[in-house]
Amino acid sequence: MSARRISVIAPCFRDWGRAAELVRALIAQSVTDFEILLVNNAPDDPPPADFPADPRLTILTEPAPGSYAARNRGAGVAQGHYLAFTDSDCLPEADWLAAFLECAAHHDGLISGRVRMFSTEHAMNRLNWAESYDYFFGINQEIYARDGVAATASLFLPRALFQAAGGFDASLKSGGDVEFCQRAARHHAGPGPALIHCPQAVLRHPLRSDLPGLLSKARRVAGGRAQRDRWPVLRIVLAPPLVRLRILMEKPNPGGTARLKALVLIFRIKALEIVETLSVLLLRRAPRR
Repeated sequence: MSARRISVIAPCFRDWGRAAELVRALIAQSVTDFEILLVNNAPDDPPPADFPADPRLTILTEPAPGSYAARNRGAGVAQGHYLAFTDSDCLPEADWLAAFLECAAHHDGLISGRVRMFSTEHAMNRLNWAESYDYFFGINQEIYARDGVAATASLFLPRALFQAAGGFDASLKSGGDVEFCQRAARHHAGPGPALIHCPQAVLRHPLRSDLPGLLSKARRVAGGRAQRDRWPVLRIVLAPPLVRLRILMEKPNPGGTARLKALVLIFRIKALEIVETLSVLLLRRAPRR
């Protein structure tokens, strides 16, 4: 594949159906000078025969478990001047890449894009328990940007900066995006902040609709954070969930009982995070994938 201006990188783990929708959304981008590097993180699960085809698409395989290992695999063969990271379950708007390029014309560091959460099953004023919580706390790029970090669902940066920072820490199962952004910031030589938020670069992300899946993610994030930060993380885990309560009050309610459902789950998930963190730190159990 010839050099492109942008390399879009997305890991895929047994999610070919939604990955196909991602590829179709990328094919429909208003700019064309990019490559798509979809990294299969389950070598025993090849893409289906009817998977979308495009000259700009390359499907890679990364046997090492973890989405950060997969992202590093894609970045390792990327030809673009810029890297655009996303996930297999995301749906970029048609001008997602064009908006990133416009922001990159005035900033040579990390750029986060806007993530708009949506339900695949219910009207936004009738969200279930899991969707209600995920709406408020799933991915809040605007809030993350205040701390100079971003989720890899929508992250754009020069490939040279990614290489200078040494890529993602593939040993982490969760929280690697925050750790990477903090590390990459130390390699940003330009004026101003290392990371800016680009609200014009919009993609849609489905809300988690099943409560077990939501709780599984909370365990995974808590375990990954405990593995990364070790004992100092207890100061955060054992603290009252004041930040989540603030977000709950600040973010507009999508309607119905979503805010009340999210409030109840704050405390259930806080208890789960404490248990998972102590399991990793005290019992030395490996974080869940």
